[in-house]
Amino acid sequence: MKKYIVALTILLTSTYSNAQDGLSEVLAAGLDAATSFTNSYAEPAAKAFSYNLSAGWYDDARALPKGKFNVTLRAQATFSSDDEKSFLLDPAVYEGLIQNSYDNTNSPPANIRVTFGDGSITPRLIATALGENDPSQSLVVISTDRTTGIETSRSVIELPQGLGNAGVDVVPSAFLQAGYGLGAGLELKARFVPKIQIDEAEIAIYGGAVQWQLTEVLDKNDVLPVEVSVLAGYSILDALYDFEDGAVVDGLDQRLETKSGSFTLSLIAGTDFKVLNFYGGLNYNAGTTQTDLLGTYTVRNSGSIFPVSQTFEDPITVKTDVSSMLGTVGTKLTLGFFQVDASYTLGAFDTVNGAIAFKF
Repeated sequence: MKKYIVALTILLTSTYSNAQDGLSEVLAAGLDAATSFTNSYAEPAAKAFSYNLSAGWYDDARALPKGKFNVTLRAQATFSSDDEKSFLLDPAVYEGLIQNSYDNTNSPPANIRVTFGDGSITPRLIATALGENDPSQSLVVISTDRTTGIETSRSVIELPQGLGNAGVDVVPSAFLQAGYGLGAGLELKARFVPKIQIDEAEIAIYGGAVQWQLTEVLDKNDVLPVEVSVLAGYSILDALYDFEDGAVVDGLDQRLETKSGSFTLSLIAGTDFKVLNFYGGLNYNAGTTQTDLLGTYTVRNSGSIFPVSQTFEDPITVKTDVSSMLGTVGTKLTLGFFQVDASYTLGAFDTVNGAIAFKF
């Protein structure tokens, strides 16, 4: 099981770092343009992380009996629609943002022009952190002297790729989850992946939940083999990626930090058989993901339209909130102390989930 967790964690950290690689280079266009781009680029992935974390908290409507516990190895993948893999970038909008940034630097008067790498100014779809630019995309920022009309500088900014460039169509996660029966229909749950560092990326997942089996303590009709529970859980993902100095941007302690927290409240119903069971749930999910571009970033004037080098400290923060109703259906097979389950959660971002567990 340990090898399986490590393998899936490597997948998550490597694809996460691939999605963010090159993002700091957008600072060559100025802070306003970089902030706008980062918001559009990162928001879909932030939503996907939140929905991924909210899934997988239950595999049964029954709580563990008092003193019983289980250990589960769980893996899940969250899918995104094509709409979340790209956003429409209009060079004219970025032209205005960069012009405003340039005018505020007291540099010699100049007019700013922005095109794509092929010279087009027609808006086009550009990859988010979940997508892929095929072919690669860039923005060309040109400044011309406002009096003479002579071109004074030209800067080419390569736009970052997303997870799709690594051949990954999902946001994956894997973690250990444990449950312990407290009695009176209550079960305490915990999930975690201890902080693991692979190359320039590191990641940790942890969280806790309480499930209360209502039919354990309330009068019920024993004619139907159906149990009902409620569950409340909270999960956190901490991820970090260290940048290297780029072709245009130098700096110190450059890194991208993401913290995603997701709260889940579920109403669960399921069958009560010894071997094969089916369950379903209605879930409310609320989550917040914050991504911070931290460190010192110095944009060299040789690679930028700004005549003087600019330095930014902890320049960008992107915060994304989500809340929605989700539905889950699943099945679990129990063979003595060994259990296998699979579920599917439907919503704004669908998540498929699979697990093996050992009950004691």
